[in-house]
Amino acid sequence: MKLSKYIAFALLLGLSSQGFAQKSDEGWMKRNWNNMIARYNIYFNATQKLDAAVNNLAEKQKDDFEKYLSVYPYGNKSDIKAMKTPMEEVMKKASKVIQNKPKSKWADDAYFIIGQTHFFSGDYFSAIETFEFVNANYTDPYIKEMSQLWLMKSYAMQGKDNDAEAILGLLKDIKTPNKEFNTHLALSAGDLMIKQAKYPEAIDYLKKGIGKVKDKTLKYRSNFVLGQLYLETEKYKDASYHFERVLKMNAPYEYVFQANLGMAKATSKTGGQGAKSTKKYLKRMLNDDKNIEYYDQIYYELGSIEFASGNEQTGLDYMLLSSANSKNNRTQSTKTYLYLADHFFGNRNYAKAQAYYDSTVAVLPGDFPDGKKIKAKHSVLSKLIEHIETIKLQDSLLTLSRMDRDELDKKITKIIEEEKEKKRLAEEAALIQAEQQRLNPNGGMPQLPNGGNTGSTWYFYNTAAIARGSNDFVRTWGNRKKGDWWRFINKSVVESDIPKQDESDDDEVDADAYNSSADEEQIEILKSLDAAKLKYYKPIPFSALAKLVAEKKIQDAYLGIGKIYFEDLKEYTKSKSNFITLLSKYPATKHKPEAIFYLAKSERELGDSIAYSEYAKQIADEYPESAYNKVLNATEIVEDSKDKEVVELYGKMYEAYEKDEFTEVNAIKKKIDTEYPGNSIQGKIDYLYALTIGKTKGKEAYLEELKALKEAYAGNEIGDMAAYTITLLTDSEADANGAESLFKMNAEEVHYYMVTGITKNEKNVQVQLDEYNKSFFKNQTLVISSLLLEEKQVFYIKQFKSKKEAVLYHKEMLSNKTLLSNAGMGDIETYAISESNFRTLIQSKNEKDYIRFFRKNYK
Repeated sequence: MKLSKYIAFALLLGLSSQGFAQKSDEGWMKRNWNNMIARYNIYFNATQKLDAAVNNLAEKQKDDFEKYLSVYPYGNKSDIKAMKTPMEEVMKKASKVIQNKPKSKWADDAYFIIGQTHFFSGDYFSAIETFEFVNANYTDPYIKEMSQLWLMKSYAMQGKDNDAEAILGLLKDIKTPNKEFNTHLALSAGDLMIKQAKYPEAIDYLKKGIGKVKDKTLKYRSNFVLGQLYLETEKYKDASYHFERVLKMNAPYEYVFQANLGMAKATSKTGGQGAKSTKKYLKRMLNDDKNIEYYDQIYYELGSIEFASGNEQTGLDYMLLSSANSKNNRTQSTKTYLYLADHFFGNRNYAKAQAYYDSTVAVLPGDFPDGKKIKAKHSVLSKLIEHIETIKLQDSLLTLSRMDRDELDKKITKIIEEEKEKKRLAEEAALIQAEQQRLNPNGGMPQLPNGGNTGSTWYFYNTAAIARGSNDFVRTWGNRKKGDWWRFINKSVVESDIPKQDESDDDEVDADAYNSSADEEQIEILKSLDAAKLKYYKPIPFSALAKLVAEKKIQDAYLGIGKIYFEDLKEYTKSKSNFITLLSKYPATKHKPEAIFYLAKSERELGDSIAYSEYAKQIADEYPESAYNKVLNATEIVEDSKDKEVVELYGKMYEAYEKDEFTEVNAIKKKIDTEYPGNSIQGKIDYLYALTIGKTKGKEAYLEELKALKEAYAGNEIGDMAAYTITLLTDSEADANGAESLFKMNAEEVHYYMVTGITKNEKNVQVQLDEYNKSFFKNQTLVISSLLLEEKQVFYIKQFKSKKEAVLYHKEMLSNKTLLSNAGMGDIETYAISESNFRTLIQSKNEKDYIRFFRKNYK
């Protein structure tokens, strides 16, 4: 304020002495007056509002201490969304400097603030454009350096780490006395290195910047991050030092607790007495009431120390305490259950592992790392345990069916009496507990349920013990092969063509369709039983048909177990053992050729070439026409020339489909149907034709074609894919309606052209696109830029005057789309987009929604 008054006084004094001055001096007075107004009125207000909003953002920061913290507390998506309104106010104030005082020396600062408002609003694209403008149009060294620094930060926040690192390479060579620039460059570079898992480089940068940090929040955050990094790089003494620094900085208690926990981890890793002293330290933390809400994390660390020391039972006890204390912390619950699941999985105790994966999936947060892999492992083990339980159940039921009927009746009568007594005791305990609660409503600790005493004593009546569900993927796809069948190799038989099962004989029993209430022999046996005993007798297979069904379930389960061990768990010895058991118990099983096939493959994986050859020969001798023989003995089979011709035609059909040449697709389909009926890849051809119907005749016709495929190919991959696509089409209508409101059609607006996909060679794709534009659109000035959209690389070509121009470019690109795949790009999408929809897409990241919008509005 004093400085402001001084400047105002000096300027007024200057004005009073200028009455006889020359005309040229009036420019000097005006310029300084404008600078003062811009700096101490408009610009000052803008910076004050910006600082207040950024400080508020830092206070709201919710950190996930399971990951590396970012040095700068820039919030999450919802926090950024909340910043838009205050940032708009700051932008308005900064814009006034430019509008009202465009020639003042604070105009560049105002533009810089506008860039920051875009940054804190999450509009990194606009932030980049603004910082580039400042850097290109102003000469003040301070503002140029800071705009380049924030340009680097914007690219990093956008996910374009390579671009950010390229700018860092230029900035780190700048020799400047600007302490603010040097400090924040080092801290921002540390953040960038952490994102790329370059931990030693991150440590070097953070050490360089941390000594000059003045901001309290950045101080404790930087020290905490260094503690995390040293813990990761096994420099435990340094980790403890920086965690201890956090404790001395009056940081919020959450950071104090996590720093204490970090010190405990560092101490436990030092070996010797480290683990012992860490346990004492953690137990002392349990005695501090401030740590009550963190008990789950403390018990977790105690448990992991015990497991690492080989004390499995003690470790398990601590982990269960962690679980019991993490009711409001899904992330910690997930960590705890996952630790136990992975522990038992590593020890090949799949039953226990599956139980803990069950618990993990039940609490798994949507953004938990490797969530899909966890669910996949859970699904595999659930199916494995389901098969194992099926064998136990059906074997036991068959054993009971062969018992003397009087002995069986005595056994069931005893079980009924035991269950009655159990029920009586439970009711009595409930009355006692109710009376205790009435007398002391607020006293006592809640009791954990005793899972061992729940349910029926009669195992076969306790459906919870024998029924386990599959996850969505298994329900949708079945045991789908991991592979891309669209571009399969040019041979007549590939392994993915092997059927899931051989064709069943007409008279074979269908276990899934069996209904005991329609089994006359079973009904006759059970009709004289009273109601109390009937429910225990009913699951037992007494009739010949019921026994066949039970045995078929056992055979199917052995096959399923063997395949899971082979394909998913890579337990080739266990896979082999299950198939041998299947064939020894049921030598006439319909699964025999498939079992021998997997036995051969297991022996090959185990390195026994002699056993492999014996099984391959057995398949050739007993099942010469089977697909299994064609795979195992492929070198001895001459390819059918007709199959080769069909494969070649299919390749041409697919290429035509990719280019949207649907007339050609239909012509090839007709030729195949006429000249090569019943070929080995007819399902793939029919599915590709259905996709063509979807693109040319609309949704209703597409659905009808898919329904026909679902019926025609029921039980195999084509039928499953058709069913899944039907579900997607049905479920996507609401999403498509949402896309309509998100994106707006304006045919006359300036348009860009988008090329998105996965590539490891961004420069090569950009060069190919540039050469393409020079060859086919040399009369247009087209500029190619790139950015990241989630995991996909985006190349956007600008600009086209209208929708019409962009659509013409799109049609030309479709006929030359191979240039993108040849440049090393995959998962490619190409489309035109208006400038306003482009900004909406970048901010919303809803590419799928926009593609639906594009296909509807840009025909």
